[in-house]
Amino acid sequence: SRFVIRIPLGSAHLRTDELEDVEAIITPHAMLVKPEKTDLEGAFEEEEDEESKKAAKAKNRMRILIVEDEEEILSYLKEELEGDYRIMTRKNGREAYDAILADTPDLVISDIMMPEMDGLSLCRKIKQNTNVNHVPVILLTAKSKPEDTMEGMATGADAYMVKPFNTELLKSTIANLIANRKLLKSKFSGAQQQEDKVQKLSMKSADEILMSKIMKVINENLSNPDLNVEMLAANVGLSRVHVHRKLKELTNLSARDFIKNIRLQQAAALLKEKKLTVSEVAYATGYTNLSHFSSSFKEVHGMSPKEYMLAHQGGVNEE
Repeated sequence: SRFVIRIPLGSAHLRTDELEDVEAIITPHAMLVKPEKTDLEGAFEEEEDEESKKAAKAKNRMRILIVEDEEEILSYLKEELEGDYRIMTRKNGREAYDAILADTPDLVISDIMMPEMDGLSLCRKIKQNTNVNHVPVILLTAKSKPEDTMEGMATGADAYMVKPFNTELLKSTIANLIANRKLLKSKFSGAQQQEDKVQKLSMKSADEILMSKIMKVINENLSNPDLNVEMLAANVGLSRVHVHRKLKELTNLSARDFIKNIRLQQAAALLKEKKLTVSEVAYATGYTNLSHFSSSFKEVHGMSPKEYMLAHQGGVNEE
């Protein structure tokens, strides 16, 4: 809601008998002239400015990305939160996902109904990408039915708030999610050095043994284009459904996405550390189609293999 009160400047609209002192009529020009500050007042204001700057600098370490296509709500959220956090804004999910891959924020607040890519799709893509799936996501929506809430939470959202929302509750939710961010990082990076991550997940011994078997099979067959869920299940001695369920439970990824993620993480390591061509890296990680390799790599890392190589090696090897 917006309430506008218009008050005329000066006294031209008043009758003479309505004026208390005709000689002291305040003209519009006079109202715009600010009185000079004393030295003491100026000193106090400068000191307050310095204190506010220091406070803002201390608070603005954490970054929040707000994704909202309605300008008024976007401005309102930014105004409410920018005193405590560094704020980034985007108008739709597609722009937001590119921004997250380029410069990962500490938390994302997203509307659901947006053009190009909605909030549910954005949340799903964030939670399926192990480079950024540790980032907490708060979904905002006007839909209040239980089934709508369940749909939002099914995408992996960390919180779901219905509009109009309580601002203080939103701030508390943000603070809690950021404070517990490390606890929300129970994920595999997809790199081959998994030992420390397995320990951090506090797995049961049976789960740890299973993950060791799975990683051994994947590492030994990384360059094999035929490596898939069926091959993985056959080599670890379990059914396809069981392997899929256990990987989903332990890594929050499907078996297919888990294998894909390891391939692409290893590809990134090869592009960064070794003097190999993009083609050689693609074949070494089990990709036979260079176009498919490039598009998959960009979806996870936010840039093409050539751009990634240029950024980390200072030059690009020709294919």
